[in-house]
Amino acid sequence: MLFRQLWPSLSVLLLLVGIGLREPAVAAVGALVLFAGGLSHLWSRLALERLEYRRQLPEHRAFVGETIEVRYSLSNRKALPLPWVEVREYVPDSLPALDAHAAPSARPGSLQVDRSTSLAWYERVSWRHRFLCRQRGYYPFGPALLRSGDVFGLFPVEGEAPARHYVTVLPRLADLPELGLPAERPFGEARSGTRLFEDPSRILGLRDYRPGDPLKRIDWKATARRRALQSRVYEPSASLYLLLALNVDTFAQSWEGYDPVLLERAVTVAGSVARWAEGRRYAVGLVANSSVPGADRPITVPPGRDPDQLTRVLEALAMVAPFTIAPLASVLAETARHLPMGATVVAVAGFPSEGLTDRLERLARRGHPTTLLWVGDEPPPACERVRLYHLAAVMRRIEREWLAAGGGPRRAGAPVSPEDGAQREEADPIRRWARPT
Repeated sequence: MLFRQLWPSLSVLLLLVGIGLREPAVAAVGALVLFAGGLSHLWSRLALERLEYRRQLPEHRAFVGETIEVRYSLSNRKALPLPWVEVREYVPDSLPALDAHAAPSARPGSLQVDRSTSLAWYERVSWRHRFLCRQRGYYPFGPALLRSGDVFGLFPVEGEAPARHYVTVLPRLADLPELGLPAERPFGEARSGTRLFEDPSRILGLRDYRPGDPLKRIDWKATARRRALQSRVYEPSASLYLLLALNVDTFAQSWEGYDPVLLERAVTVAGSVARWAEGRRYAVGLVANSSVPGADRPITVPPGRDPDQLTRVLEALAMVAPFTIAPLASVLAETARHLPMGATVVAVAGFPSEGLTDRLERLARRGHPTTLLWVGDEPPPACERVRLYHLAAVMRRIEREWLAAGGGPRRAGAPVSPEDGAQREEADPIRRWARPT
């Protein structure tokens, strides 16, 4: 550090002393120090110029227990070689690296993975790391810190590659019979929506052409057979709506913390019901009293039957945080205003939050088939019009199976094996659960 501050004055002083005393050796040393220092300083200033750092994630979604591979590359796009380059990559602490040492970092929720290399002119190096998706969540990779400098290491320079990439680790899922729910009509008789439109995929029959019928309605094969224009008649469409309401509360007060096992139970049950509903062609939606990452609004996925609707719901469940933004009763009251008549409401909870049971009873009186899936170990609240399932015993059994397979939620203080899940990718039971398309 002292040399970095004094080298210009020192080199000039030696050069002048050598010239004044007519000492070639002293003057040569001064000139050499001046030249080496100037060259090193210029080298360092140009070290990070046109130095390109890239991070590639082939997949941005994964299930708990799966392994993702992240690809890195470092390119020196200039004629100046770099004798040394250090890369410090920040990775999520909930996604442990399986083939690299991750040290603690000063950034909350992150670990650091360091790598050193050298780059010749226009050279590119690449490497890969595998990470185990141990816990559901929404995790950032990055930013990365780059450090380089001159060949002597006298003037190191640092820079940041601010780009981030995010990975969504989807929750574990289970079939309804595994949860102790009947596979057929588990939430009562479903009522169809208003039959206002026709479903072009369901042909009811044929009739004679009427003026004003669109060309796409005409059945040309039947027209050729009957030698008269024939129009198709479609069945009226009916949409079945199902709204999932997830209660994130696990204790009465936020300062008490949260129960991770209880929260993961609720998320697993909600995701499993969403997958079942999507398979039954429901227009499924989600509301939770947890906030969207980086925002101050509740997590909400409007009901829909888009092919990617299940993926949206599971991604929203992956982002559920343990801290609530409002009571679920008030969030559900606001969302229920836009529900069509007869829409099914399924609430998932493990803690009797204030006003939740009353809100569900009101929805049931308004004509919504309402169900409460209780995942808490304590007895569920009393309900009159609301269908109730107590799933705590079933979830405890499923949790034991997951822990035996090398994953699953743990309560605070539970031991974690360093090899947990590293060699169990193919044996993990979640491999049999289809990834949403």
